Amino acid sequence: MGALRAAGDLDELRALVHCAGISPVVAVADATPDTWSRTLAVNVNSAAELVRLTLPSLRRARGHVILVNASPGLTGVARWSAFVGSKAALRELAGSLREEEEAHGVRVTTVYPAATATDLLGEVRHASGRPYDPESCIRPETLARMIVWVLNAPADAYPCELSVVPAPR
Repeated sequence: MGALRAAGDLDELRALVHCAGISPVVAVADATPDTWSRTLAVNVNSAAELVRLTLPSLRRARGHVILVNASPGLTGVARWSAFVGSKAALRELAGSLREEEEAHGVRVTTVYPAATATDLLGEVRHASGRPYDPESCIRPETLARMIVWVLNAPADAYPCELSVVPAPR
C-alpha cells in the first residue's frame, strides 16, 4: 500500500496506464467469494484506487488515463464470469471517470485488446480446453505501441475507446 500512497505524491503525472489483471477459469457454481473478491480487487479496485490517488497530478498535467480491458465485445463466457464481470465493471469505471474528469482536462481511454500473446492467455486457454497459438495473437509489444499512439493523440481529439485486433493472416 505504500507504493500506492507514493503515487499520490507526484507533482505532475502525464499518463497512468492500468494493465493488470487476473483471469480465473471457474464456473459460477464453483467460484468462491474469494475468487470474486480477488478478481475484482486486481481488475477493478486497483485501477480505481490508482486513479483516485493520482488524479490531482493528472489534473495538473491535463493527463491521460488508459485502462486496458478485454477483447472487444466480450460478454458472458462460461467458466469466466468473474473475469468478464470485472471487465464490465472496468468499462463502467472508465465511462464514469471520463464524464467526471472532462472539465479538468483529463482524457480517459479504454483499450480493448483481442487475444494477446501472454503466458496468462496460454494458461486461460489451457484451463478452458481451448488451443493457444501465440502466432495468431497480438504481440505485447504491438499493444504497447498502440497505447503509446493513443498517448500521442493530437491536442484537439483522442480516442475514448480503442479496439485492437490481430491483423488478418
